[in-house]
Amino acid sequence: MKKKFLILFILFSLTIHALVILLSLRLKLPAVTHHDPVIKVELKTPQEVEKPRARHSKTPTRTFADAGTEADLASEASVGLENPGGVYEPYLLKIRRRIENLWSYPPQALAENREGSAVIRFTIAANGTLAGSTVLTSSGNFLLDEGALACIRGASPFDPLPASFNLSRLNVTATFSYRINL
Repeated sequence: MKKKFLILFILFSLTIHALVILLSLRLKLPAVTHHDPVIKVELKTPQEVEKPRARHSKTPTRTFADAGTEADLASEASVGLENPGGVYEPYLLKIRRRIENLWSYPPQALAENREGSAVIRFTIAANGTLAGSTVLTSSGNFLLDEGALACIRGASPFDPLPASFNLSRLNVTATFSYRINL
């Protein structure tokens, strides 16, 4: 009986000592279950990334597609995706939720540990269709930039612009920050 107890005690002691040595050497022990790395994907507006600027501007603009008379001038506004307290806030929150629900880390970029922030500008026509999207500031990685653009395309069409906006187009700027947090 004493021999069995002594053997068990020695095995237990050796196990504890081995764990302490492994931890002190910072060796990773194999996990019992496999957990995917935790990835934090942040969606930020330019106002959240940079110093505050004008929240929106409402000026008549003419695009190449709008060639014609003064009556053809389109009323446009430019806003960040989040416009706290602004007239566009309820509409922008719907868009933001829709984008966040679709947005994911591009698998190849994740496998290559690519990180960066892409500033994307997209234009919503009065009827809610996506009138265009472009990369204003690249993340430095094509996969991340394309992932952000694909998310915008996938989220469209959006709800029509509310009549109270009195706009034919709404230009929205958003920063897609890709960060891997393990």
